Amino acid sequence: MLNENGTYRSQLVGGTDDYGTKCGGDLLAEGKNLDNCLGVAADDRTVYLATKPPEDDPTPTNKVVAFDLNAGQAKWKAAAPAGQTLMPIRTEGGRLLMYLAAGKNKGGGIASLPPTGGTPQMVLRHPAAATTVERGFFDSRVAYQNGRCFLMHARISGIDDEDEKSMKSVAGFGS
Repeated sequence: MLNENGTYRSQLVGGTDDYGTKCGGDLLAEGKNLDNCLGVAADDRTVYLATKPPEDDPTPTNKVVAFDLNAGQAKWKAAAPAGQTLMPIRTEGGRLLMYLAAGKNKGGGIASLPPTGGTPQMVLRHPAAATTVERGFFDSRVAYQNGRCFLMHARISGIDDEDEKSMKSVAGFGS
């Protein structure tokens, strides 16, 4: 990590955890709230990273780790609910916003944590009835603003035109 003037600030000490971010290298992020990267967020004191869920786990779950930018050390870890994963989106109003992926028969949603960590609190819960649709958005883009969450496929593809036309490309939640 660097200071504003480009001098050395710290180096993150990740420990034995394996971290996983999902960033769209083919997208340009020109606006402040284009949630182009999942799994990483930062404010002026902390960087938040998602761990990768174990590959051999049939009901994957993960953690979010907060690192102090001045020391580079982990401050705390917050576990996702069983069978679901948390991916940091951004910080807003002093809180970390995260996408909670849908689990088996569990709707996803948007959760938040204060800078001190703790148990994630739901800001917006997606309905369990939409779980199948939500889980169909593999490697999706997530946008959250003003109480609404949108999941979008980064790319639309299929075997033929009919496959592409029938593919669900956007799901919206909230009011």
